[in-house]
Amino acid sequence: MRYLIVFLLPVLLVAGCGQKLETTKYFYSPTWLKDGRVIFVGLSETATKDMLGSQLGSTVTEYVTTIYPSGTGEGSSLFETTNNTPQDMTCSPTIEAHYAAYMDELRNGLFGKIVIRNVTTTLQTGLGRAELNFSPGIKSFDWTSGGRELVYCTTQEIRLVAVDGTNDRLVTPESNLEFVSWKYGGRIAFTTSGEGTTRVLSVIYPNGLNRTTLATGVSVQYPQISAANTNEVYGILSGAYVKVDVNTSTTTKIVASGFTGNLPRLSPAADKIVYDKAGEASGVYVLDVATGTETAIK
Repeated sequence: MRYLIVFLLPVLLVAGCGQKLETTKYFYSPTWLKDGRVIFVGLSETATKDMLGSQLGSTVTEYVTTIYPSGTGEGSSLFETTNNTPQDMTCSPTIEAHYAAYMDELRNGLFGKIVIRNVTTTLQTGLGRAELNFSPGIKSFDWTSGGRELVYCTTQEIRLVAVDGTNDRLVTPESNLEFVSWKYGGRIAFTTSGEGTTRVLSVIYPNGLNRTTLATGVSVQYPQISAANTNEVYGILSGAYVKVDVNTSTTTKIVASGFTGNLPRLSPAADKIVYDKAGEASGVYVLDVATGTETAIK
């Protein structure tokens, strides 16, 4: 999840009475729309300064927008999120309209709300905006492969719920849940934490049956199921970004060594990864799965 925003672009504008306006822009928290575009959060901060450079005031606007993975075709603002930064945004893989969902209201390490937004830029039909509330809160969530439900986890349970908040039901009870993902195929991927830095990756069917638990040596962080082969899961392992075969519990490809991306997301075509970098002066990055080439697109 994203808490640190990063410096990207300063712009100076002239104001009256010896004042000047200085605008700084930030870009972070990217993920994928189902059509292969990147959707991300942008922030514009404009500071008013006097002729000596002392700051007199500032205004901040945060918003969600899109761009192609080539770094071209940036769209206009889809909606504003000022003071309510989207956390762990993820988009529906199947529904006709484009839907983005994200967590909000962080309290004591848990999120109290999932917000669902229709981000279609043409005439919208169906759901426009919805909120699902949770008490005491959730750790992680994703869309189901059918695109009309969400899978989410607390620290102790994995559950399914319809996008309208109905039919909330248990998949499996667990301990120390960290992260859950799905989107493609018939199984849910999730991680639990053990002693120290031990992490365990498992996959399970939504009826709670036929669980497969992988060895800790191949249990990746932030697992992403491949749409191209749903037996393959991508994620971070020992500082590298890798591909793992969940049926054989083996690492089958090292996509990039020395990987420093934050919450990397696999594209619908399973050919690219998008992410930002916590703690670095950077914005939105795309990693080519085939070549391991990293490109800054924002």
